[in-house]
Amino acid sequence: MALGISAASNPAAQAGVEMLPRLKGAQMHLTHEPGSGDENGLRKLGICLTTDANPTSQGYFLR
Repeated sequence: MALGISAASNPAAQAGVEMLPRLKGAQMHLTHEPGSGDENGLRKLGICLTTDANPTSQGYFLR
């Protein structure tokens, strides 16, 4: 989101936004479970995600 906002006034950020489609099909591994917002954003970008997170007794996140 910040990259998109910055792209209006920053040529480097605009170049970054223009490169986002090239991430489609990329692979990413997390050692923790992603939040639902992160997971949705990665899905929209077409990034394949793996994780080795193990759920705790309270779910994936410690409180």
